Amino acid sequence: MFHAWGSTHVLPDLMGLAADGRPWAEVWFGTHPGGPSTLREDGSPLRDLTGPLGFLAKFLAAAAPLSLQVHPTEEQAERGFRREELDGIPRDAAARTYRDPFAKPEIMIARSPFRGLCGFRPVAEAVSELRGCGGGALARLVEEHGFGETVRRVLTERPAIRPDHPRFAALDAAYPDDPGALVALLLNEITLRPGEAVFLPAGQLHMYLDGFGVEVMGASDNVVRGGLTTKHVDVTELSRVLDPEPARPAILRPDAEGWYRIPTTVFAVQELRRPTSWTAADHELVLWLDADGGDPEATPGSASVVPAGESATFGGGLAYRISRSRAS
Repeated sequence: MFHAWGSTHVLPDLMGLAADGRPWAEVWFGTHPGGPSTLREDGSPLRDLTGPLGFLAKFLAAAAPLSLQVHPTEEQAERGFRREELDGIPRDAAARTYRDPFAKPEIMIARSPFRGLCGFRPVAEAVSELRGCGGGALARLVEEHGFGETVRRVLTERPAIRPDHPRFAALDAAYPDDPGALVALLLNEITLRPGEAVFLPAGQLHMYLDGFGVEVMGASDNVVRGGLTTKHVDVTELSRVLDPEPARPAILRPDAEGWYRIPTTVFAVQELRRPTSWTAADHELVLWLDADGGDPEATPGSASVVPAGESATFGGGLAYRISRSRAS
């Protein structure tokens, strides 16, 4: 899938393909109707083998910032989806916010240094930095109204505040006069090293800046955007689902068995590096980054299916096993 923020070389290099100058952004695997996968053996839909999977997985290569966004809870998604259905908005319409009635918890696992903005900073920290870079008016909004109301006012009123801050300057250059560049100063900046991950729960405002990684999420296309994008922006709904409390994201690393400990029952992710065997309790996917010594039919940038009840063996290389729940 091509997006303006994608890298021209990372995904082609991974898959052993010639770069063609286009921004290769994502390679998806799953059964969501917005981009269902097919089996390489005969081109049949993955869904015919597995039924609807409760998760999606992808390789993501960002050379430029993605949108300022948040994901809804299951209840919010159900309510928003029903509202837009009643309003008669086509599900594939550019102006649609809720394309399905499901939540979208997600984890980003870095495979290169990966930078992002996740969750609101401590108030005192954000206010102090804003005052030091000419953003005193934005600092006052935070002190007087909190993060939630500040975000709503900045995105709707578009105040003429131009802090002398490198992050603001970079985002303003990419999206001139977009007030999302101001909101970005309220968020924690993180840099993940390869193998490290961040989990993004419902309600947490975030955006990715740059890097390559593996992203796993609930099987949903519900993204509520607030700015820094050419796609549909819905400030009213973003303000409704946003969690305004400060939250410093935890940096996650795989445990001794390779599992990432994440607060969701929608999916589980295991990093595979050492030879191992297992029997799948439910339908699973294995995403390959390095197939050396692994499945002879696997290639980097591809995925293998492990149907429920079948055994699988990982011989070596580097891959990520995605299942409905953590298992042995």
